[in-house]
Amino acid sequence: MSELSETQDALVRFESGNMAEQAPEEFRRVILFQACDEWFALPIEFAREVQPLDRVIRVPTAPAEIQGVLNIRGRVLTLFGLAACLGISSGTQPDTHIIVLDLGDPELRIGVAAQRIGGVRRVSVSALDPPPLRGDGTGCLEAVFETQGQVVGLLDPARVFARSLPEWGITLEPRGVQDLPRV
Repeated sequence: MSELSETQDALVRFESGNMAEQAPEEFRRVILFQACDEWFALPIEFAREVQPLDRVIRVPTAPAEIQGVLNIRGRVLTLFGLAACLGISSGTQPDTHIIVLDLGDPELRIGVAAQRIGGVRRVSVSALDPPPLRGDGTGCLEAVFETQGQVVGLLDPARVFARSLPEWGITLEPRGVQDLPRV
């Protein structure tokens, strides 16, 4: 093999290696929010809108995860609290916002109570780590990541609302960081 041929072959291998390194980074868009004094994120495709939390009407004998119902633009919305859904303490700060969810049924009006809204962010898929496993092997997190010095749990709505989804006639596939494309 000639020296020129070897150099060209090495150049082709080098260039193809560089191209793989320069593949575009994949991102997930999430809405950041604080609930139960912890930071969480929800994939933006599940968020319909954010509203200030107004007057919540308690519902007698409702499951613990339902904080109550409220009226948003003439439609009744069921408000869920993450403390009961996730099995954690409710936190010290009051809830001030609602993230109205979009779970694929336009007639289903549910929301999640939040203490603060951190805005919409793009999170690099490579920055997502598998969540820590709970003692019983279950959990409601798809992944965890860090932003501005805070650890954030990326919620998986299929796991958060696992008990209620069948009642609503909705099927969401649980996801996890192992299902996310890696770059």
